[in-house]
Amino acid sequence: MLPFAAEAADELEAAAAWYESERPGYGSLFLEEVARKAKLAARFPQSGTRVSGFDVGHDVRSFRIRRFPYSLVTAVVGGQATVFAVAHHSREPGYWCSRLR
Repeated sequence: MLPFAAEAADELEAAAAWYESERPGYGSLFLEEVARKAKLAARFPQSGTRVSGFDVGHDVRSFRIRRFPYSLVTAVVGGQATVFAVAHHSREPGYWCSRLR
């Protein structure tokens, strides 16, 4: 599984807590789906949708989370793929961009 940047880990924790508070068991389901997608991203890092607007040194990809309105945003920085955002689809697109600079 890919490592999560601190901000992405915070987003993951907050989203899981919210889902669990709304419907018991959904927080765990959300975490399972995120783990599944993070494993896929680790194994096939270029299978995500390329996010445009970054220099050649950053291979930024987005991986949609099944059943939930979230995506994992990953980037290869310094040779290591990392999750930089657990982005809700209703948030401002690219709000996480400053994390890559």
